[in-house]
Amino acid sequence: MPRKQKGKKGRKTKSAGRFGARYGRKIRKLVAEIEEQTRALHKCPKCERKSVRRIGTGIWRCSKCGYTFSGGTYIPRTPVGIAVERAVKRLVEREAGVESEQETEAGSIAEEGR
Repeated sequence: MPRKQKGKKGRKTKSAGRFGARYGRKIRKLVAEIEEQTRALHKCPKCERKSVRRIGTGIWRCSKCGYTFSGGTYIPRTPVGIAVERAVKRLVEREAGVESEQETEAGSIAEEGR
């Protein structure tokens, strides 16, 4: 009688297999997902290469250019952080637009006074 082949061990549990049967399936699944995201290579904001690794809680370093920056605990760019970056960029662009309008108005007033 032929023996049954076993499947890959730890395929479902991934890195959370070290917990065994403890803590419940959902929590182990969440932990495995977070650890997978954390250990993945991320894009460097400075040199744009996928070589950013986590050094500590919220501290990330690019192994290529050596750029160290702060980010999220488990991922370098959190959804909230991305939204804040967008809002700041919009405000800066708006300020630059207002300044350029004021400069053109001041220039036209100066020309009229001549």
